[in-house]
Amino acid sequence: GMGSVAVPGVVAGLYRLHAERGKLPFGEVLKPALKYAKEGVYLSPLQASFVRLLEKIFTATEYARQVFAPEGELINEKKPFKNPQYALFLECLAEEGIDFFYAGDFADRLEELSLKHRGLVRKEDLLKYRVVEREPLKISFRDWQIYLNPPPSAGGILIAFTLLLLERENLSSFGSREHILKLVEALYTTNLFRKEEINGKLHKKGVEKILENPQVLEKYLNLYRKRLNLWGNTTHLSVSDQEGNVVSVTTTNGEGSGYVVPPYGVMLNNMLGEEDLNPGGFFRWPPHVRLPSMMCPSLVLEDGKPLLALGSAGSNRIRSAIVQVLLNYLLFKMEPQEAISAPRLHLEGNTLYLEPPLGEGLQEELKKIYEVVRFREKNLFFGGVQAVAPYEGKGGGDPRRGGVVLTF
Repeated sequence: GMGSVAVPGVVAGLYRLHAERGKLPFGEVLKPALKYAKEGVYLSPLQASFVRLLEKIFTATEYARQVFAPEGELINEKKPFKNPQYALFLECLAEEGIDFFYAGDFADRLEELSLKHRGLVRKEDLLKYRVVEREPLKISFRDWQIYLNPPPSAGGILIAFTLLLLERENLSSFGSREHILKLVEALYTTNLFRKEEINGKLHKKGVEKILENPQVLEKYLNLYRKRLNLWGNTTHLSVSDQEGNVVSVTTTNGEGSGYVVPPYGVMLNNMLGEEDLNPGGFFRWPPHVRLPSMMCPSLVLEDGKPLLALGSAGSNRIRSAIVQVLLNYLLFKMEPQEAISAPRLHLEGNTLYLEPPLGEGLQEELKKIYEVVRFREKNLFFGGVQAVAPYEGKGGGDPRRGGVVLTF
């Protein structure tokens, strides 16, 4: 709605750049855009899909429908999209210059629309707008110097912070365990840094100096390193012995609380600090009520006898990992190791994650319903199932998390 509209700065910015660096007359620069607006341009299939995704916005008002859904049909990749109204705008801009936008007829019409539909922008706001030139944010990253957008933009300072977290990390190869794990946790830590140290302070002079504060950086480096443990602190064991005993057990300490019980060296857990287990936050969980868990040690019996013992690590991927291994073993008659090593999928919200080559032949169909994320190789994201089949005398360890099978 109009209430979401802020003062546009791009026109003033482009004029400033042209005045300082441009060689052709401004009207000449606009000619290609003017040509496309009049004669039309074909959307790519991907662009058309974005338009369809945003159909409710493109057709929210009568005038929007005239432009983006002429004759009642949303613009698409099948015929050229023409916008003669925009061509008129470009012609006026070329003829009258920047004043047309910020002080002339365009400004008057913007204000009229804003007043009519409860918007916030007025002509006086447009008149007051000025381009500001700032020194870029500069950081060293290994052997490189990187220049970034400075405050009051948050982007540059947050990108810089993420790079500082990763500067001394070995990320191995693209798509590797190290790459994905460390990048994801660096982004998580950066989000926390933003919330605690940056939000509300971007207009404070010198806020970027926080990147040079060793105490702040060390605080978040410690958090980052602790979060990397999230990928390794849940463990599953499946065991059978000669006497017919079968055990399936999953255990976790979360990230650990940082507190060790003397003199025994036992690290206490941080379960009340796990958001997925205690979403209400600290001091909100009722007393004497058991915490939930995603962990699911499992047993399969056939004719009263244990056929398969299994379980998995992997937080909210535990369920999908166990289900698929069970299907592979019971319905598709795979051996335990084969059932575990086979590629998996996981659905999270509307995002479908796939290990290759699963679903390759269904790619386009799947994309019609889900956002599809394809992994390049087996990955610890999809859990870590360990299983034994007592009467077969076989077992399986998950290669995604270094699982092994031992026989004595």
